Amino acid sequence: MLKKIGFLVMAHPDYINDGLASRCADAAAALIEAKGASVIRPADFICDHKQALSAALKLHCEDVDGVVIFLASWVECPTVMAGVTELLGYPMALWGFPMMITPEGEQSTGSYVSFAMLRGSFERISLPFTPILAAMDSEEASVKVEAFVKAAAAKKKLSRSRIGLIGYTSMTIYPGTFDHLLLRSKIGPEVIHSDAYSLIRRAKSQTEEAIDAACAKFEGRAKICCDVAKSALRKAAGLYCGLVEMKEEQDLDAVNAKCQYEFSKEYGMTLCTPLSLAADDKFVTSCEGDILCTVSMMILQYLTGQEIGYGDAITSIPGGVKLSPCGFMPYGIASDAGCEICDFMPGVGFCGIQNRGVMKPGEVTCLRLVEDMGSYHMLVFRGRGRADTKPRQGYMPALDIDLDFPTEKLEERYSGQHFALCYGDVTGELKMLAGMLDIGIEIL
Repeated sequence: MLKKIGFLVMAHPDYINDGLASRCADAAAALIEAKGASVIRPADFICDHKQALSAALKLHCEDVDGVVIFLASWVECPTVMAGVTELLGYPMALWGFPMMITPEGEQSTGSYVSFAMLRGSFERISLPFTPILAAMDSEEASVKVEAFVKAAAAKKKLSRSRIGLIGYTSMTIYPGTFDHLLLRSKIGPEVIHSDAYSLIRRAKSQTEEAIDAACAKFEGRAKICCDVAKSALRKAAGLYCGLVEMKEEQDLDAVNAKCQYEFSKEYGMTLCTPLSLAADDKFVTSCEGDILCTVSMMILQYLTGQEIGYGDAITSIPGGVKLSPCGFMPYGIASDAGCEICDFMPGVGFCGIQNRGVMKPGEVTCLRLVEDMGSYHMLVFRGRGRADTKPRQGYMPALDIDLDFPTEKLEERYSGQHFALCYGDVTGELKMLAGMLDIGIEIL
């Protein structure tokens, strides 16, 4: 989906005649476009309250992700506020810039002064916004504009997302419970609930041709160990096909399924491999009914476009932490050694097949959205996934993560065991998104 940013160029008529303000606005618009967004600019300059109102109303019709208030020059507060008050609820950035050094000497449009004045005004009324005080060709502007574009687009996608929840929280894991209405109103996604039978019925009704095609997909993404019975792989393939049907029928962007105990014991097939295969289509999937983990994964996917995994904080290791889910791991994030599908690890009471392998190494960002009493906050940490990671207990997917802070600091902040994981550093984008959602964030 193409990102769209509204671009309101605020100015005063006395400060724009020399063309400098116009050139600065054009450079700012070009930077936004370079960061992957279409710029919706309803007017060259907005110099009074009537123009501001007209421009804001035009942006409503464009379905923009966010709005940049660009201070091209000194501008009167009522002009800016006339547009801002019409656009409350949109992610908003306030962008000013300092004096410039040109061959003719120092030049100023008054933008810096306007920024100081309006930042104080916005903060006084607790208006959420992203401040950008930087020249258009600066690294600071480049980083902040890119983060704003990604975070604003993610916020809009969250508000229009639908998560399929099959069952509810597994094994009565309290941190996996959530307030449905609070999530919808504060974070955005709708949750569509179904029970285990809804998926089992679809799995049992699949044609042989559909099962064959799904088995071929498994064989193309992982090595099938010799101990895996053909009937077990086909049973898992039926569940995969059922998940795909539910995705299409319910128009889902993600799914979370309660595996233990209905699937892992009663139906006799874990959901590890069906969910992992579905994730290869950039369909966010997870298990154990932890919707807050699922939303965390969606946030990371919307910010990065990556296939997203997750893991339990299973234990500390020297200098870091080991993340390890049960037998779930999207095949797209497996290390170069690849992934095996094997019978489930013995001795834990699960019946079915699982993935065995490790996630690829590299810089990672880990996120957990935490539900507080009446609100939310994000818990975020970064690290580097190690290339020498081994499967946990010889079976379970894992990633050993070296941290640049003491592991005890993470242990003191735990508010649940599941963490979503992406590659690269997206802490800047997460910080902006938390501000747009008006929730807290703690970056370790």
